[in-house]
This record gives sequence, structure tokens and C-alpha cells, in this order.
Amino acid sequence: MLAHELRRRVAALRVAGEAIATLRGQGLDTAGMMDLLMGEVDDLDELAREVLREGRGDPADDAADVGAAVRAAARTVAAARGVAIRVDVPVATVAVRASATMLRQAVENLLDNAASHGGAADIEVTVRADPDRGEADLLVADRGTDRAPAGLPTASGVRAGHGIGLFLVRRFLDAAGGRSWLAERQGGGTVVGLSLPLRQCQALEDAVNT
Repeated sequence: MLAHELRRRVAALRVAGEAIATLRGQGLDTAGMMDLLMGEVDDLDELAREVLREGRGDPADDAADVGAAVRAAARTVAAARGVAIRVDVPVATVAVRASATMLRQAVENLLDNAASHGGAADIEVTVRADPDRGEADLLVADRGTDRAPAGLPTASGVRAGHGIGLFLVRRFLDAAGGRSWLAERQGGGTVVGLSLPLRQCQALEDAVNT
């Protein structure tokens, strides 16, 4: 499973490195690509720390910013796959009870699945918080229609599809106490949704502010 995750990260690093070499050869500014490269290196280091930490600590103490995880995951998959991904997340922090690194991995795998099986065009990931339900919803939409859209438990508990990446999503949901569901996308395609429990303090703060 670790090899599966590393493969995508290495692909993103390779793309950034090749872009830097091309820009440098043309005498152009490489600062933007250097920032991307260093961001991927930092994230790879965080993944290594999370793997070494696995099984330690209290999962109830975990907290993750869904928006930050989505932005980082979209950046990696866009670079590794050479696709454009639209990101729609709230300005305010949406905190859930989950490992930030494992949430990032789950989102990466859903986006990677969308890019490889749902077509590279019109991929979108959206985040919405619902304090009344005490959950945050994360939706990955693509235009694919010729596949089982996700290898994870649906709301009815039925599992569809296969693959290590989607197994990791299922594992993440089990650990975080989340759930998943599938829907048809308006205009054609598939929406894969994850619902994750909000951190209690965040849910109460949002409810007071609204």
C-alpha cells in the first residue's frame, strides 16, 4: 500500500523536476515549480511520519482541515496525471475527526480514480460543512459512465470496484467513523461522496456563528 502511495508522489516530483529543467533551459523563472517541488517533498515527509506513527496515539485526538487536505491532494494528482481539477472549499476551516495525512491520501485516491477511470476532463472536488448533522461532506465529481464508480462502501453497505487505492479509502473511513455514497452527476457522470464527523468544538462554533 505504501508503494502504491509513493508511486503517485514520485510521479508528481518527476513532473515538477522536468518542468524546472525545461524552464531553466529556456531561461525562465522556476520559482513556481520549485515551490511545487518543495511542497511535494514536505508532504512526502509527512506521509513517512504518519506511516511510522500508525497504531500510536488516540485517534480521537486527530483533527484535519478538509480544505487543506483537498487542495494538497488536488495539487499532487493534477501534477502526476496532467489534469485540471477544480476545487471548491469554504474559506473558513472545516475540521473533522480524522488523521490529516490519511484524509489527504483518501482524497488523492478518489481524485486519481476519477482521473484514470472517469476521464480527465471536468473533475471537481467540493467541500461543505453541515453543523446540524455534525458532518462535513466531500464530493468528487467526474464525467465517467463506463465503470463501477468507486471501490468503497456505499450508503447501503454495498461495495463496488477494486484496487489498492480504494481499499485505502475504505480503511480511512473505517478509522474515521465516516461513510460514503454514490450519485449521478448532473449532466452525466458520477459523484463520490464522503461524509466525515466534524470536530465537536468546530461544529459548535459554526452553529453559534450561524
